[in-house]
Amino acid sequence: MVFLEQTLKVLTQSGWFIGREIDISETNKMLKTRGFDVFPCVEQLLREFGELEYSYLKLDGKVESFHFKPKLVLGDIMEREDYSEFEYWFNEPLVVIGEAYRRNMNMFMSESGKVYGEYGGYQLFKFGENIYEALEALCQPKPIEEIKNPSLP
Repeated sequence: MVFLEQTLKVLTQSGWFIGREIDISETNKMLKTRGFDVFPCVEQLLREFGELEYSYLKLDGKVESFHFKPKLVLGDIMEREDYSEFEYWFNEPLVVIGEAYRRNMNMFMSESGKVYGEYGGYQLFKFGENIYEALEALCQPKPIEEIKNPSLP
């Protein structure tokens, strides 16, 4: 994957490098214990981009950030059941992968590799068809697609 210059800058300044691969066995174990099926695309994401805090200055001078740290999102008590409603809304099995927008939006990856977001329990978003599109949206930042919540009129 070839990243845009700004995306590559955000990633590398946050500690990522080409060929990065970390041990995710503890994260896998934790996710499975919490009821998640860890899909191959999620494992790939976590090995390459996991456990880093990505941040950058926006044009307005404010700091923006995101991370791929499922344990931080789930804390000590959350599990798949707490997010099952989002699987229904997105119509795909999901795994919690991190948070975006200064930890204000939960991020999920589907079995098909799509990256979704949820804000406030009701606003739904799609970051991209895969992690690379999602990273471009997060690092540029680009507008993300809002998805109509089927539970709202």
